[in-house]
Amino acid sequence: MALSIGKVYELEKELDSVFSGLFGANWEEVNKAAVMKCDKATLTNLVLSAVRVLGKSKETMQSAAACYEAFAEEVMLHQNSVIQLQDELLKSKSEQMEAVQTTVKSEIRSFSDVVKKGCEDRITATQVKAAVKSAVKDDDRRRAVMVFGLEESANEAVQEKVKDVLKVSCSTARLLVKDCHRIGAVRTGYVRPVKATFHSNETAALALKCGKNLRGTRFSGVYISPDRTREEREERKGLVSQLQEKIRNDPGQYHYISNGTVCSRERRPTPSPRTPASTPSPPLSTSIPPSSPRTSLNPASATNPRPASRRMGLTE
Repeated sequence: MALSIGKVYELEKELDSVFSGLFGANWEEVNKAAVMKCDKATLTNLVLSAVRVLGKSKETMQSAAACYEAFAEEVMLHQNSVIQLQDELLKSKSEQMEAVQTTVKSEIRSFSDVVKKGCEDRITATQVKAAVKSAVKDDDRRRAVMVFGLEESANEAVQEKVKDVLKVSCSTARLLVKDCHRIGAVRTGYVRPVKATFHSNETAALALKCGKNLRGTRFSGVYISPDRTREEREERKGLVSQLQEKIRNDPGQYHYISNGTVCSRERRPTPSPRTPASTPSPPLSTSIPPSSPRTSLNPASATNPRPASRRMGLTE
């Protein structure tokens, strides 16, 4: 018997009808005096009806117990999922704190080296704050990427557009985006880049790695690059200029940027296309083709013509 609110109401109505039919009152209003007035047949009907109602009540309670157990198991599953998500969140927070601590230690170590070298300038609290601020900015940049070439429109949902790009580039992984916004002022004919921030450095690195998968898709004009500082952007701009110059001066080689350096190597040979299987040539015809009206016949051949087989090159 499946438990439902309707069945509980039906059971309550049946119980009320039994008592109202026998005593003309609600079961809560039945007392000892009312029962003593009943004859044997009435009491028999009351007992039978009570037994039937109690049997249905038992089935209802069993169904309720089963539903409660299923509900309790479902609650436990949800609790386990919540605990797992909390563990992942704590792990991510711990990794971020470790990254910040590492960067702060590096900055403080650099200040310590300056002091050891005999620098007369005293390290102030302002310099320490600046070092911590720089470390936090570096950590924020490691958790973000820049998306260039993403079509811009009025009242757009930038985060949904970035999610569509990531679904195409990283179809095998689900990358959770924390925040998205355009960089720069609105200008006519200019598409502003999008800064996309993730919850961890690893997610941002995966988004950068999968950016090459956008080639040949509907987002082939979209590019994903790291969130660089102004100095890094200037350095990258210089490397791109060197790369373009090398491509113009030496187009025979393959040029690329690796680890902050323009590198060159021999191009890999393109594989030759497969040669189609040769088909057997059709049999030569032994019939003499009609002579062209412009071709003059040799008198000797006219008086003593060769056999057709010799003229067609079919002699043994």
